[in-house]
Formats: sequence, structure tokens, C-alpha cells
Amino acid sequence: MSTPVIEVDDVWVRLRGHTVLEGVSLVVYPGEFYAIIGPNGGGKTTLLKVILSLLAPSRGVVRILGSTEARMRKDLGYVPQFRTFDFDYPITVREMVLSGRLGHIARRPRRYDEKDHARTEEALDTMHIADLADRQIRDLSGGEQQRAIIARALVGDPKVLLLDEPTVYVDAPTAAQFYGILDGLRDRMAIVLVTHDIGVIPEHVTRVACLNRRLYTHGTNEITADMLEAAYHCPVDLIAHGVPHRVFSEHSREE
Repeated sequence: MSTPVIEVDDVWVRLRGHTVLEGVSLVVYPGEFYAIIGPNGGGKTTLLKVILSLLAPSRGVVRILGSTEARMRKDLGYVPQFRTFDFDYPITVREMVLSGRLGHIARRPRRYDEKDHARTEEALDTMHIADLADRQIRDLSGGEQQRAIIARALVGDPKVLLLDEPTVYVDAPTAAQFYGILDGLRDRMAIVLVTHDIGVIPEHVTRVACLNRRLYTHGTNEITADMLEAAYHCPVDLIAHGVPHRVFSEHSREE
């Protein structure tokens, strides 16, 4: 098997006297579309912050491409929760996406070069928003804004793309199209999706982990009622209908 792009080894996090993560260990490999699901407040965003070196664990270690050095986080692209962005800021889509290259400019003064602009155009094309490049970000729909946010994460050529609740403000058809685009990126990077809503887990997901302070399941390729009941601490009935998803390994589509 290939070298992992992310290794989380026995990570514990205590914040303000409370244990938020308890002995979490998981591994993500190149080309995976890995989903981490669990209830609100279960530690999913905290885990992402530890992976990104935005938060130091109380115990345990995280390796990116085999290394514990913080500089390796440059190989991670991060899309935080949608509501953290100020979409009223007067900036075009192209300018917003281009700003994702700032962390890759070592020279002073910081100036974008031909490579930065080329990567920006590639990211716009990848997310199918090149025709929106000169529009103000505030004038886009929710789905278009989300594509712009992801394009900004892509310009840094990440080895892993981390997504925190990426479709919480978009409708189901837009989300399905959005996940289809992401699936096409897996030959270039691994994708880690974090969500509390199991209904948005797309058919493209390769493996699933269920997290609520600790991992209840790690690395399965389907979602079961038992794993959800353990993590969400309540009875669960699973019903398969509509578009393909990862709730059952096999099911028929209702017409």
C-alpha cells in the first residue's frame, strides 16, 4: 500500500478542562475520498485544526506525508465552514482565488508572478467558474461562492483537500454536482470531508470514519445503523431512496 498522506496517531485534545478528542487514530492514503461523520460538537472541526497545526494536541502526533514538521502543512488545502467567509467584501472571484497563492510567495515584496496567475486560471476552470472570474464574490449564488472557496484552496497545489461541512448552505442538486467535481480531483490529491449530516455523504466516498470525541468506526466503506447509533447515541433507522449514496452497500433506487 502507498505511503499515507495523513497519519493521526493516538491524538487527545483537552480544551478548558474538557476532553474533546480521545485517542483518535486514522490514516488517509493518496487518492482517497475520506468522510469523517459525527454529531455537532463531536470534535470533527477540532480534529481538522490539529491536522492543520492550528491547534496542538494534548497528546499524540500527526504526520503529513510521513513528517511531523509544521512546514508540511503547506501540502494541505483547507476549506472551512461556509459561514466563516465575509462575502460582502468587495473582491472579484479571480482576486479571491488568486489570494490563495500568498502562502507560496517567499520573496519580498510579495508579488504574484506568471505561475500564480496560471494556477488561478486552472483552479477557476477546474471548479467550472471561469466565466464568473470578473464578478464580485458577493453577487454569486451560494453554490457558486462555495466553488470559489474551493478554487482558492486548490491554487496551492495541495496533496490533501480538507473540507469542513462544505455543502451546508447549498441545495441537493448543487451538492451532487459539486461532489462530482471533487471526485475528478482524486488523481491529484486525497480529499477529506467532514460533516454532521450523513445525508450528504456522496457515492464517491471511498471510506468513512464515525467520530464523537473518539472514533467509533474507522475505514469502513459503508455506513450502518450500528455505527451511527454508537456515535450519535440514539436509535437510527436508515432509509435508502433517491440519488446514490453510501448508506447501504447495495440498494435499489426508488423511481
